[in-house]
Amino acid sequence: MKSKLAIFIILSGWLFSITYFFIEYLLYRNYTIRHLFQPPDIPHLIYHMFLVIAPIIFTIAGYLVNERNKLLDAYRESEEKYRDLYQNAPDGYHSIGPDGMILDVNDKWLRMLGYKREEIAGKKKLSELLTDEGKKIFHATFPEFKKKGFLENIEYDLIKKDGARLPVVINATAFYDKDGNYLKSRSIVRDIAEIKKREEKLIMSQSAFFNMLNDLDLSYKELRMLYEGLISSFISALDAKSAWTKGHSERVTNYAISIAKEMGLKDKDIETLRTAALLHDIGKLGTYDVILDKHEKLTDEEADLIKIHPVKGEEILRPISQLKDILPIIRSHHERIDGMGYPDGLKNGDIPFLARIIAVADTFDSMTSDRPYRPKATKEDAVSELKKYSGTQFDPEVVEAFSNTITKYVLG
Repeated sequence: MKSKLAIFIILSGWLFSITYFFIEYLLYRNYTIRHLFQPPDIPHLIYHMFLVIAPIIFTIAGYLVNERNKLLDAYRESEEKYRDLYQNAPDGYHSIGPDGMILDVNDKWLRMLGYKREEIAGKKKLSELLTDEGKKIFHATFPEFKKKGFLENIEYDLIKKDGARLPVVINATAFYDKDGNYLKSRSIVRDIAEIKKREEKLIMSQSAFFNMLNDLDLSYKELRMLYEGLISSFISALDAKSAWTKGHSERVTNYAISIAKEMGLKDKDIETLRTAALLHDIGKLGTYDVILDKHEKLTDEEADLIKIHPVKGEEILRPISQLKDILPIIRSHHERIDGMGYPDGLKNGDIPFLARIIAVADTFDSMTSDRPYRPKATKEDAVSELKKYSGTQFDPEVVEAFSNTITKYVLG
């Protein structure tokens, strides 16, 4: 769509030339052409040449004006879309100037901390909203951030307007002027209060367990019962996260042990496998319930949160020295033979053998169980899928062993 200014410029050029030529015709009649191309002097010749090309020049100028207006309209539309995404983002955003002044925040940030925009933007420095510990972290990281241009996963508490503390994690990028001077940051501020509460509860559970071990002189049998009770408690907590995965750990354990026996593993290895299989998904204690129960397809960000559960599981169990042998198994049960798994992209023999067994058992139970986003597959179809991806996703020997035991332990 042409702008009114562009149309005016184009018509002006044409009307100016046409009007002049018409006047020339009225004055010189049959001598008009001769007068135009054989003027009495050089200035008239230059002027006549300008009149000939003026419509073209004005048309080009009008076109450029119109294109400029279209670019401005596109820029304004893009700016409006960006502003909408910025203000309605699921996380808080703030922008910090060279002196630490808060230059701008989005609506989510204001809701998180209970402030009004006019109380914050250009009025407070970020350090004014930090605890003493947070100020130390900020003063240690901010100068380096201005040099490096990015900041990842920095945690501290922000002080809300009502005085309460809000634990957050910060990820930021820096903006510079043409001379390389720092201008401002664009920082994502994520509320991790719920995650912290769950971590504290888990730490309290672990501390209670260790205190019990230190305070009580338990016999081996009593200690074994407590050990198994701790594992059972972990599984109960995991089952409580989502009705869709209740009983998953026990079923995976049964399938894994059937594979191990078919492959002739030693009793000690089977016992290690049993513990690892029971606890293989313990890292999902740190996953939001809404993600585990979501009926629609997960977003990339939600899928990435799910994928960190093997690492989280390893971190949760690391303080328990009795479980040190199963940590590599917990971490690697989603690795693939072809190296396309996570979290470390291990291949073939680099993947712990017991983790390869759990991978087959875990996948089989997932496929044959209902999920909020799909119905369960038949056991026959699930076995076919395992065979289909044998050698790429799964260890062929493990798949073969499971296939040999399927009738006796599953379909029988």
